Amino acid sequence: MGQYYHPINIESMEWVYSHDYGNGLKLMEHSYVGNTFVGVVMKLMTKGNKWHKKPIVWCGDYYDEDNFYGRTEEGKKIKPDDVMPDSEQKRAILMNHTKKKYVRFYSFPLDEIKKKVIDRLEGNNEYVINPLPLLTALGNGRGGGDYGGTDMDKIGIWAKDVLSVEFEIPAGFNELKVNFKEG
Repeated sequence: MGQYYHPINIESMEWVYSHDYGNGLKLMEHSYVGNTFVGVVMKLMTKGNKWHKKPIVWCGDYYDEDNFYGRTEEGKKIKPDDVMPDSEQKRAILMNHTKKKYVRFYSFPLDEIKKKVIDRLEGNNEYVINPLPLLTALGNGRGGGDYGGTDMDKIGIWAKDVLSVEFEIPAGFNELKVNFKEG
């Protein structure tokens, strides 16, 4: 069976439902840059929006400890209409205010970008994995559709941390390098 995930603001217990945006519930059915569902969550995390600088998890229903997924009935499902466009997602920066770290959503060396462009022209649509769901995932590895690739030691390391999506890096933050690729 597959494990189902909800992104949850654990301070307000608000959550977003992937089916409302035509996406599957399994982690790797929606965890890529340019995805509308993840774009809604990213927009919620920008300055002036409800989830800006709030503790976030992407909780799976198989997660055992303090399962926020199971507690969503206590919370509120929200369905925002405001989606971060693909062009903004590609230049966005995920900020961890708890750890004073950041991750660029779309930062690849030039040769890798060229390869992706050639692949798309040839009809190979390899998606770029969005780090937000993976860095905040709780329960990965317990069901079908979970992530199983590079940088497994980074899955969930930002769950429950205070996060935001920004477009500039403030002083005092250091970059966390991630290279999520399915294996």
